[in-house]
Parts: sequence; C-alpha cells; structure tokens
Amino acid sequence: MRTIALIRLLHASLLATAATGLFAQTAAESKSAAAPADSEILTLDSFVVTSSKAEGYRATNAITATGIGTKIADTPLAISVVTGELMQDAGQFEMREALNFVPGVLTNPRSESAVTIRGFGGLISYRNGQYRRQLMTTWNMDRIEVIKGPAAIFFGAVRPGGIVNNVTAKPEFSGNFTDVKVTAGTESHYQGEFFTNQVLSDKLAVRVGAGMIDAGGERPFDYKDEIYFGASAIWKPTANQQFSFDVETIDRQVFYNSAYPFRALANSKVYGVAGAIAAQAGINRQTTTADSTNRAYLTTLGFSGTVGAANFYPLYDMFAPYGYQTTLARDAWQVQRSETVDLDYLLKINENLVWQTSLNYGFDNTSGLQPSDGDVRPYADGSLRFRTESFINVRDSYNVDNKLTWRFDLGKTKHTVQFGQEYQRVIFTRPGFYNDASATVKTYNDSPGNSTKTGVPNQYVTYYFPGGSTPASVESVFAASGQTFSITRKRTENNAGYFIVDQAQFFDDRLYVLAGARYNKFTGKITYDKPVSNSSQSAANGGLATFDVIGAKGAWTPQYGALFKVTPALALFTTYSESIEPNFQLDADGVPSLPVESQSLDFGLKADLLAGRLTSTIAYYDIERDNLAYRDTARELAAGRSPYYIFGNAEASKGLEFELNWTPTDNYSLIFGWANSIEAETTKSNNATFIGRRFGGIPENTYNVWNRYSFTDGPLAGLTLAGGVRHNDGTNLSQDPNNIVQIPAFTVFDVMASYKFKAGDRTYKAQLNVKNLTDKLYREGSDGYFGQKRTIYLSLSTRF
Repeated sequence: MRTIALIRLLHASLLATAATGLFAQTAAESKSAAAPADSEILTLDSFVVTSSKAEGYRATNAITATGIGTKIADTPLAISVVTGELMQDAGQFEMREALNFVPGVLTNPRSESAVTIRGFGGLISYRNGQYRRQLMTTWNMDRIEVIKGPAAIFFGAVRPGGIVNNVTAKPEFSGNFTDVKVTAGTESHYQGEFFTNQVLSDKLAVRVGAGMIDAGGERPFDYKDEIYFGASAIWKPTANQQFSFDVETIDRQVFYNSAYPFRALANSKVYGVAGAIAAQAGINRQTTTADSTNRAYLTTLGFSGTVGAANFYPLYDMFAPYGYQTTLARDAWQVQRSETVDLDYLLKINENLVWQTSLNYGFDNTSGLQPSDGDVRPYADGSLRFRTESFINVRDSYNVDNKLTWRFDLGKTKHTVQFGQEYQRVIFTRPGFYNDASATVKTYNDSPGNSTKTGVPNQYVTYYFPGGSTPASVESVFAASGQTFSITRKRTENNAGYFIVDQAQFFDDRLYVLAGARYNKFTGKITYDKPVSNSSQSAANGGLATFDVIGAKGAWTPQYGALFKVTPALALFTTYSESIEPNFQLDADGVPSLPVESQSLDFGLKADLLAGRLTSTIAYYDIERDNLAYRDTARELAAGRSPYYIFGNAEASKGLEFELNWTPTDNYSLIFGWANSIEAETTKSNNATFIGRRFGGIPENTYNVWNRYSFTDGPLAGLTLAGGVRHNDGTNLSQDPNNIVQIPAFTVFDVMASYKFKAGDRTYKAQLNVKNLTDKLYREGSDGYFGQKRTIYLSLSTRF
C-alpha cells in the first residue's frame, strides 16, 4: 500500500516522541506514580457532557472521542460539534439536517439514518455512545459530535470515515423550569413539545419531555405522524457516586417514499424507439423484466447477449419525464418504532480513579408495505411494472460496558489510562415467506410480496405509466397475492471488545499523546422456526436445516495520535488508526466472509484564538479500506449456487477539511465549513472497469456558511437575524462507469428571524425559519433523491 511506509514512520515517531519525553522527564527523578495535582483530579463531571459545556455555537469539550469530557483543542483528532442552540436556530427536525454543517459529512434526504463521512457511508450513528439504527430526530439532542477517521479504540467495529454521536440533554441542578414550544409550517406541518426540569433534592434531578408531529408533505399522499416521549434522571447518593437513567420512545408512521419513482434509468437506444416498442408488444410482463426484454432488443442490434455484459448502457436519468409529483401508489406506508433505555453508574474510588458501568437496551421495529421490483427500469414505451412487498424487521440490542479510568502523574508527565470492556448482543427478527414447493425445496424469503407460492402468484401491476396512470392501491394488490408471513428467522450477532488507552501530556502540557489498542471479537448464529433448504447447513443435514452458523474474524485495531502546541493557541496534530468491520455473510458453502479492514492517517492544525472566540481545524486525511468482498458471478454460474465472493478489493479516500467558528462579539457568530474530496475511488477490484472510478454521490467540493446577529439595544432589541448557504459540486450518481447520470451542482439558502418579547410577566420567543429560500430544485445523496423544497415554519416558545 502506498501509505504503509509513512504509517510505519509515524508509528516510530510517535513512540519515540513519547518515550523520549517520558525518559527525559522521569529518569533523573525515578519517582513512582503519584496522584495528580488538584487541578487535574478526576471529577465525575468529566464523564457527562451537557449544554453547560457549550456557549452558543461553540463547544470546548467532547465526550465521544475519548470516552470522557476532553478539550477538543487538546485532542489529536478532527472533531466537529453541532450545538443544540445551532440546531434550534436553524429549525432542524432531523439530525441529518444538522450534519450538513459538518465539513466532510454528506447526508441523504431520503434517509435520515444514511450518513457518509469522508467518502464512506453506512448506518454509523450513535446515541449517548450506543448504536442507534433509525429515528434520528432532534427532539432532545443537546449536541451532535462527529469524530473523523476510524475511532479504533472506543468504536472499533466501524466504517473508517468516522462516527456520529448525539448526546441528549441531561437534568440540571440549577433550578426548576419547563420549556414549551409549538410550531406550524407549510405542507400542514403542526408540532408541539415540552420539556420540564425538576430538582427534587440536592441529590436528585429529573427531566421529562414529550412531543408530537402531524404533518403532510410536498408530494401526493405524503404524511408524517410522530410521537415522542423521553425521561432522564441523575441521582447522586454520595459525593463520589452518580446514577444516570435515560429512557426514550419514538413512534412514527409515514407514507413510504419508495412509492415515488425517484430514479428511473433507461437506455437511449431503447427508450421511445419505435422498433423497440414494437418488439416488446407481445411479451408477458408478469414473467419478463424490463432489463431482459431491453437486452433482447439490443442483442438484435448486434450487441452482446451475454448476461451481465455492458449491453444495457449507457444509462441516463429519466426522472424529469416522470415529474416531481409522480407516485406509483396511494397507500404505501412505513412504521418505525424505537425504544432505548440507558443506565450509567459512576464511582469515584479515590481522587484519581473512577469506575464506570453502562447498560443499554435498544429496540427498533420497522414494518411497511411498498411497491417493489422494477420501478426504476422502464420498458421501451416508458411503462413500468411493480408488485408489492410487505416486511417486518425487528432489532433488539443489549449492551454492557465497563471502564476503569486512572489519572496519575509520573514524574512531570500526566497520564489518563483507561481499561475497558464492551459487549453487545443484537438479535434481528425477520418474519418471511415459506416457499414449501416440494419435500426438498423449502426456502426462506424475507420479502413475502416478492415470492411466488405454487398456485398463488404475486401479480405485477403492468403497463403502469408514471404520471399517466392512476396511482395503484398496494393494499389491494398485496391482498390479492395471498402472501402471508409464515416463517421467522432470527439472526444473533455478538460483538465483544477490550481496550486499553493512555492519554498522556508531556513537556509542561505542550505535547499530548493518545495511544492504545482494542481487540474485537465477533460470533453469531441464525435460526429458523421451520426447516429450510437455503441454509448453508442444509446439505450437511439431509437437505434441510433449521440453523446457520455465522461468524466474523476478530482483530486488534490500534490507534496513535499526537498533538503539539506550537503556541498556546496553535497546535499541530496527527493520528493513525485502524478499524474493522465484521462481515457476517456466508458463501454458498458456509464459508464466512473476511472482515473489512481500514487504515487512516490524519494530520492538521488546530487554532484556539482570541480567548476562545475563534476556533478552527484544518485536516488532511488519507484512508484505505481493504478486503472488500465482491460477488464472484463466474463461480456462481459454474456451480449453480450463490453467493460466492472474491476478496481483496480495495478503496481509497483522500481529502482536505476546514472548519471555522468565530464569535467576534457577543452579538455576532459565524461558522464556516469546507471539504475537498481529492480522491474517493476503488483502487483494486475484480472488475477492472471500477478501478479509478469515483464513488457515486461524492462531490469534489462542499461548503456551508451560517451566521447570526442579535440586537441587544435600541428599538430592535430582542430581534435576531440569521442565515446561511450550503453548496455541493456536481458529481456522478453511480460508480458504475456505464451509468452516465450526473447530479448537478446546487446552492441552497436558509434564513431565520426570531424576536423575544414580553406578554404579561412572561418572556416569549417567536421564530420564523425559511428553508431553501429560493425554492431550488436539487438532488443529492447516493440515490439522487430530490431535496426539500422551500418550506416555512413559525414557532412560539416560552419557559415557565
């Protein structure tokens, strides 16, 4: 690899620097470990980051990067924080919107859970340090912390771009108060919420909140109904103990976006061509896909007829003829329910030793009914076929984490050593369709609507012309299919991690070194409540089996970082880390897939100027992601079984990020972020056409600006004005070189005006937000989905 030599040099430099500093400062004294100075004594508050640590748009501490409240300016990592006040000012309802303020982060307007950091995407979001799968709302978010690069020690099994952690608001011991807010907006958006903080004693405080949303949407049949409830408590039975309890439940039902043909791909040699339309006139669309019939026509023109050959290209985007308001179905729906319970215990054993135990239970339930199968591939006449898919996916997770933090001085050096253990068990329950076609063919399929049982076919809606045909009822189509859930699969995954890390300070707090490692271990299994023939264990068990054995190889993931303060306000930093992504997939012979491994190198500059009024980070990153598994289609065709994989494929991402937070006066604040994705591409592949091709949906340049001014004197006192701009360069939609669809560049403007006034003896705040001020029609994300049209929201809030 091209950075291995540099990585090894970095290892040696970091270790040499730490060893030299330690030797120089301790050799003459040869003292044993001692308790730190009073100013460095570990306090319980170091483990809880709350809104009191953030002032306006500025945050000085982050808890995600190192597991304790650490100064961002002293941590050798690229860290971004979006404060709760910024989210409130910008009128953001989803975490996805807030992440648009973070350079190097891309989101998807179709999915609040899909996040891409430094070119690598996935579900990489956490809540209070615990993985969260869905429903990333801002109901009770105190802040959002983004850690760039693979966080190898505290989040070992993650994507290499980084992780996102939202920290919820905690009870305060400052007094009793209740915040109430109501919001109304375009598209029949109505929202109400309240949060109350109650101090029950000098040892116990609680926070309780609830809210609801009743909203329509900008497209036909759109709606969103959501209910929120959350409660948390902090109990300090003694001066050296603290219990924290947090519970949250969110229940949402929405019109399912897959009912909109958000992306349709066609071939310029087929679509609308009279000869192709005539050739397809007599085909059976219940059994013949648009792909195969279009390919057959291209074969008659002399193109290759080999399955998988590039004879269906070039593809181009066909959304515009369908129209922004086009829908396939009128009654598609999705239900999302999430519940989580956190229990944390902190014990200060002595002045420099703290024990922490964290317990978490998470529940996610996603179910729905949607159009599926072929709604992005039109026939030559522009029509589509689709049928319906009903699904249920339940995720239960159990987490037990323990950590011992030891802070001590060794000579003139300061150390914070952490020993940790983490364990997670995740159980995925997925009801499916049992296709018992014969004594030996009994298969599990997780999408009943996409299966065909003998005598009960799931019929396609055919000759459907988006924008011309009347939207179908997926409820009626699915009911006619006769498909039902008749088998249940349970998939259990166990992830265990053990880590040790030292955060050390040398040379009178000029050099900060972070060094540690984590061991990750993965095991798992799959069980069916009926015997199936499509388990990898079926052949060894007489053709049928009720289980599958899955697993993923574990590994050590080290992380090293150093930050050197050139001056008290300017620091250079560098970090090297590795990450591992467990792969629980099995091939057709039951052979487990190898884990995906990544290496990341960062270096940059941090500034903390003007007494903290101006903070900035400039970072360069170089990431390599190796051992990706691509399908081995040749072996699958030869063996007549699937799946099989080819390992050893690789991807790379390089780029620059710049972030600025400036508050020159108490009245004015400015934030600016810019990211330049220099490289985001496949570097090694069993498909040579992918090598050097840029990842889909990754613009080369993105930037955002947001500023706010508050009037505190004169006739305009109480008025605050704010606004910002967000820009993405144009980019390719897909990494596939035969897909020539491009996402155009876009620039979107948002504005806000708020006014604080008194009515009676109470202070109120009225706030107006206009998002996408110029009503720009734009697309973004890896699926090219359209962003939000211009929306207007008016809210009124007060504190009792």
